[in-house]
Amino acid sequence: MVKTAPGRVGLAGAVLLIVMRSPDASASGFAVARFGGEHGHPTTSNATAIYYNPAGIAFSDGTHVFVDGIIAWRHVTYTRDHADVPEPAGGEGANTGRATLFNVIPSPMLGATTRLGDFAVGAGFFTPFGGQSTWDENDRFRNDPQFPGAVDGVQRWYSIEGTLRSTYASLAVAYRFDAARLSIGASGNLILSTIDTLRARQPSGTDSLATEGRSRLDVSSTDFSFGAGVMYEPIENVLWIGASYQSKPNVSGGMTLDGRLENFFSGIHTDDPVDLHQDLPDIYRLGASYRPEPDLELRLSGDYTRWSVLERQCLSASGSPCEVNPDGSAAAGSTVIQNQERDWNDTFGVRAGASVWSNPKLEWFGGAGYSSNAVPDETLEPALPDWHSVSVGLGARVEVLHSVNVGASYTQIFYVSRDNSGKSELPGLVGPSRGPDAGGHYAQQVGFVDLNVDVKF
Repeated sequence: MVKTAPGRVGLAGAVLLIVMRSPDASASGFAVARFGGEHGHPTTSNATAIYYNPAGIAFSDGTHVFVDGIIAWRHVTYTRDHADVPEPAGGEGANTGRATLFNVIPSPMLGATTRLGDFAVGAGFFTPFGGQSTWDENDRFRNDPQFPGAVDGVQRWYSIEGTLRSTYASLAVAYRFDAARLSIGASGNLILSTIDTLRARQPSGTDSLATEGRSRLDVSSTDFSFGAGVMYEPIENVLWIGASYQSKPNVSGGMTLDGRLENFFSGIHTDDPVDLHQDLPDIYRLGASYRPEPDLELRLSGDYTRWSVLERQCLSASGSPCEVNPDGSAAAGSTVIQNQERDWNDTFGVRAGASVWSNPKLEWFGGAGYSSNAVPDETLEPALPDWHSVSVGLGARVEVLHSVNVGASYTQIFYVSRDNSGKSELPGLVGPSRGPDAGGHYAQQVGFVDLNVDVKF
């Protein structure tokens, strides 16, 4: 169902991603791989290793089924103090002021591993990229007969509501060289991606209230990627070192999501086949776990994520290429409907953690981490913002029955607020790349609970 504004619904152009990323304590952009909580890292041996480092499953024993769920809350504010087009009489506050959202977002993960001698195999189903968001309405314009579209908030030119998700169905294999206390592993991922978004648009690419419209994009794709890793135990039962790599979807070819674009503009409804062209990053991870005492473990890990591959998100007519010139205009031979410039930066994250066993069946753990920001001021906008962040988490894991362990933790993420007023380059682009000024003050608060059960057979 398309959300519309009575009397002035419509669209001039197309929607790109509007969804804010789900929270993550150690990743930037819209990466959300926090399944496993403090026990999801490059030296883990539980089923989350299928993603973080497939070599780790060769350090497991027996057969394990691992079920994990994250429940996150997220509060975002965006304050816009400048309108491209002066607000008309009666429309004050339609394009300037404060927008807010508060969403609760679940994210499940399921995995299983088994070790057969020197070999181990695993299978998993999880979502490392994505999220969902719904912005609060602006009560000032509820049922307003003159400017009904403004009820969707000052951020509506980039985001009203939507879902973005890339879910992996993965198979992993690993082999352990016992004499060398070394394992190698690899994984293959079938990636199921979907984007369903709604935003406001205007023919000139500005925020004029006179010809405000709506557009909904619903596209999906099936892609593939691979992972590889190595894990080494230089000091038996004391020190483990792991390194891994996750490739980009389709390795080097980028992603093309196909589906439908519904436009509502000046009372006219269109429904056309379209392609969305984008790329997701590859990721390098490195980590170590150290046990100076049997009841104490110290962990340190980091990641480097190549978000610089996300130069733009480009929407074209179905089957058409989507190339743009430096000024934002469509290149020759391309049928570009809408282009969202990104020009993101590579990011890194680092996390330190520790576990203490008060008895063999009860583990207390915690961790803290830092994550850098992927989004430059010039292309920052309410659909996909990012921040520098620091996170702190605490939790416990207990053996409730023989070979059944239950873990629970809470992580709070502290974000450095941003202000890119006067820095947005989006209004300076032309043609299908131009967008309203996205300058303003951005702030976010996030916390999440991670719950998991690990059953050994």
